[in-house]
Amino acid sequence: MDESGPLRWRVPQVKSDPSVNKWFVRWIVEKTSREIVGSVSFHGPPDEAGMMEIGLGVHPDFQRRGYATETLTGMWSWVVEQPGVQSLRYTVSPDNVASVAVVKKFGFACLGQQIDPEDGPEDIYEMSANEFRRRFS
Repeated sequence: MDESGPLRWRVPQVKSDPSVNKWFVRWIVEKTSREIVGSVSFHGPPDEAGMMEIGLGVHPDFQRRGYATETLTGMWSWVVEQPGVQSLRYTVSPDNVASVAVVKKFGFACLGQQIDPEDGPEDIYEMSANEFRRRFS
């Protein structure tokens, strides 16, 4: 990968509290070549309402090959079985057509928009953990 991605935020969080490590960075690895093609990370443990937000990045050389869909399916399928998880959230720039298409493919509802201090405007998509289990388990 060309940059550290979420590691610059996640490493200090894990050093401060090692119990949060299970929610953080996993590498997306191409099965045949075993090359790292991206990363995925929850933003932390479930919040007080049981919401889990996820971030995903696929290197531009590997986009549009199904890695995002496969990765999100696996991560969300795992996390909805964890204690306290009630809902899934995915935030994305409305200009990121590919990511918007992926989250819509899963059937997430757009709840509005927020301004991220680093990324600017983001659409907020959510689905309940129960609905995800019903559709994808």
